[in-house]
Amino acid sequence: MAYISRLTMAASRLCYINSPTSTTLQKYVSIKSMAVFDNVNSILKSTGFIAAVNSVNFVRSVSTKKSLFAKPQNCSHSILSSTRPSTFITPYYNKMAEFHSQRNFSTQEITKNLLLFTNRSLKKEVDVGTLELKAPNTGSRPLVLMMAWLMAKQKHLKHYAKFYTNLGFDVVVVQITPWQLLWPTKGAQVVAADTIKFLENNTSYEPIVVHGFSVGAYEFGEIMLQMSENMDRYSNVLSRIWCQIWDSAADITEIPIGLPKAIFPKNLRMQNALRSYTLYHLKTFHSQATIHYIRSSQMFHSTILKKPALFLVSENDPVGPPSSNKAVSQNWERANIKVTFQCWKRSEHAAHFVKHRDEYTELLVKHLEESGVLETVNIREHAKL
Repeated sequence: MAYISRLTMAASRLCYINSPTSTTLQKYVSIKSMAVFDNVNSILKSTGFIAAVNSVNFVRSVSTKKSLFAKPQNCSHSILSSTRPSTFITPYYNKMAEFHSQRNFSTQEITKNLLLFTNRSLKKEVDVGTLELKAPNTGSRPLVLMMAWLMAKQKHLKHYAKFYTNLGFDVVVVQITPWQLLWPTKGAQVVAADTIKFLENNTSYEPIVVHGFSVGAYEFGEIMLQMSENMDRYSNVLSRIWCQIWDSAADITEIPIGLPKAIFPKNLRMQNALRSYTLYHLKTFHSQATIHYIRSSQMFHSTILKKPALFLVSENDPVGPPSSNKAVSQNWERANIKVTFQCWKRSEHAAHFVKHRDEYTELLVKHLEESGVLETVNIREHAKL
């Protein structure tokens, strides 16, 4: 019981995750300048281009103006009751947690956008050209490819990473900046290429679990786009992915509504102003940005990765609503991909673990077990003992 207690205490320390708006907006926003919102230049000066970017949690598909302003559909179903106590703890979860709980936890930078979390104290040298980790061959090891939300802080990411490293995984966090999101060809797509290079040249990482948050869905779509252009080369990488988890996956159709509410939750005038600028940005920079979001969204909706998926959403989330996530899950189900869809009535964007920790953990562990990942980890670790 001691190791179960340690895991419970570690999970309970998970920090609340929220968009860093207050300090940024104080620097770049002056409510007194509302009078100059008659044109785009005034909007840029008053709301602050940087301030608008820092809280972006969007991407994937562009639709008609009707869809841009469509009211998110509510989901009346949940595979678990919100009042149900958590009782599901697998033998694999218990044993792996006990075995790893006392190990070291360290981080290592692969690139500026890729960060490795591991419970192995061994520091690995990284080949700059291939991103291969140079270290003594210790056999295969499971990996979580974590697609982070925008502006995620390392102290928050560590709590998710520790959950997985306690199970025996290494974790590579992929994170893009607001600038890389706005200018994909020189930003997000470069990060996607580095991610593929890392996965391709570190073949000892298997199985791979994809765990994405919010804007991470867009970045993963960019990764899939590049892989789809050379399936003969990257089919081996795709085959090493065993399952996927999507927490509050965000779509570009929600940005005109979700972004203003996230930055100005109680100021209707500022919401309307920022919504106007957002529509202007999507229209003006179509070839530089919007077209790439469309292609990424189409790829994310496709069925190139035929692996079991877990969706975690809430009815009151304007940035990652059930409607867009359900559309993706239905496409995948029609392709005979196993999908688990969890929708809470009330929660927080990309912070369901905080609001519904027991259910979140239960769903996550069950998904990993049903995908065969935990059994593989358990067998390998016992073979080492």
